[in-house]
Amino acid sequence: MAEGGLVSLVITEAGAGSDATGMKTRFEPQGDDIIVNGSKIFITSGDVADLLLVFGKWSEISDAKGAISALVVEKGTPGLSVLRTEDKLGHRASSTAALSFDNCRVPRANLLGKPGDGLAILLASLNKSRPSVAAHALGIARAAFEDAVAYINERRQSGRRIIEFQGIQFMLADLASELALCERWLWHVGALVDAGVDDMGVEASMLKQRASDLAMRISTDAVQLYGGYGYCKDYRVERLMRDAKITQIWEGTNQVHRQLIGRSFMHKIKK
Repeated sequence: MAEGGLVSLVITEAGAGSDATGMKTRFEPQGDDIIVNGSKIFITSGDVADLLLVFGKWSEISDAKGAISALVVEKGTPGLSVLRTEDKLGHRASSTAALSFDNCRVPRANLLGKPGDGLAILLASLNKSRPSVAAHALGIARAAFEDAVAYINERRQSGRRIIEFQGIQFMLADLASELALCERWLWHVGALVDAGVDDMGVEASMLKQRASDLAMRISTDAVQLYGGYGYCKDYRVERLMRDAKITQIWEGTNQVHRQLIGRSFMHKIKK
């Protein structure tokens, strides 16, 4: 990978999105091998990745959560096939694929950790990947904000620059303030990651949902400030708005993140 290989994280299934414990992909041990059967959807770079980190359930463990395991599957493994690539609203330069595993035979040495370690591995990785989604969202937000400010400093209506209207100034004040606060929280959570803090799920969820909501709001407002031009592909705010939407969905929908944050304030009742 350090020499330029590509890895794909393979979790989501048709019936298991934000609730990864509902996955049906099955890992069955057979001697020195593991037989993989199942299907996955919405897999970033799944059609071109050199290695696939696949999450599925160990056939010999009955517990839904305890059975989740992680397995490295190499590109070109017999039985691995790409069903299709998606035609998406945004992020069109990044492929998203549906995959099928039909009696894929993988060496047992490719198992990450032990059978049943998958959920812990998954949750630990999400605590780090969710801040990266937030950084991505804030990059979109910052770009849309700066494009809009530059445009309305030049564009005139009724003999005045658009930025001279008080209502527009109030809008910019709110967006700039929220962007500054969210960017500061990103640095805080990034410091937690660098420090090796394990228990930071709530902070990561707060960051991801606020950053992605803000990206959608700022990019949408940027399109509005551009007027009709914002709806045309001549200016990148149109693309930024389309690209912002997925940040509210992947790595857990924002509705799920709000639930995770809210649950964290529940006190455990002693029996």
